[in-house]
Amino acid sequence: MRMSNILIYKTSALGDVVRTTPILRVINGNIFWLTSKEAAELLPRLETLKILTPNEIDTLKNINFDIVLNLEEDVELAKFLTKLRYKRLIGVYYDFESNKLSYTDESKEWYDMSLISKYGKEKADLLKWENKKTYQEILFSMIGKKFNGEEYLLNYEVLPIQKKDRKVIAIEKRAGKVWPMKVCPYYDELKAKIEKEGYEVIFLRQRDTLIEYIRDIDEADILICGDTLAIHLGIYLRKKVIALFLCTSPWEIYDYGRVVKIVNPFLKEAFYRRDYDEKLVKGITVDMVFEAFLKKVNGRS
Repeated sequence: MRMSNILIYKTSALGDVVRTTPILRVINGNIFWLTSKEAAELLPRLETLKILTPNEIDTLKNINFDIVLNLEEDVELAKFLTKLRYKRLIGVYYDFESNKLSYTDESKEWYDMSLISKYGKEKADLLKWENKKTYQEILFSMIGKKFNGEEYLLNYEVLPIQKKDRKVIAIEKRAGKVWPMKVCPYYDELKAKIEKEGYEVIFLRQRDTLIEYIRDIDEADILICGDTLAIHLGIYLRKKVIALFLCTSPWEIYDYGRVVKIVNPFLKEAFYRRDYDEKLVKGITVDMVFEAFLKKVNGRS
């Protein structure tokens, strides 16, 4: 009996790639994942999973797919994927009649809230604000599955936590350029306050590979970060995580019971804005984060 051929296209952002990996636990067949070279480093090495980068895309033309799941709003790639041979396409496709991106009914719960929403940006933003479902819940429903807390699946073995003489606290103070308001301005002050309590604090830094970056987080006992790749890696590594949500949805993040979420009191004003407003960014104070840290380190949260 022929195994199903399934194509997933998800390339960015890296945190979104990570939180898409739970579907690998519930789909069966020959799975092809088209992604960026950087994200390919994160994906697990499985017998049934073939990881492809854009320079290998032409190999897909010779395959008959049962399902194509396109999770990217990329015009040129959507044109390419829409022309492939498949029984069913879920997610984003290119409508050649109207000459624009569109999306299938199965995926409307997610893309009605997106930049390509058929309702326009104002209504899409409102739907995004009102949504209280996690990304995984919506993703699984696209493919006719129910999300039951399936874990991330990455190219890194999670080992048992080793007891150490001194706790290490890792802080990720950076965020991508797309969302400048994801960066808290108080991280240096927070580091100093935590060090006064006798803890070792490290700022995460740029590494040559993502695996090295994951190892840095794995060395820590507690991770403090914004809504970035780090939060998903901390969740995967089963770390205690304190996450600051300054301008993005805290409800979309399924935290597996490992994350303390600190939500900006000005979140509605800052919600998914791509500019920078210092007043809104300072909605989360250093004392709020420090208090959450003390509760977490003392096992009270």
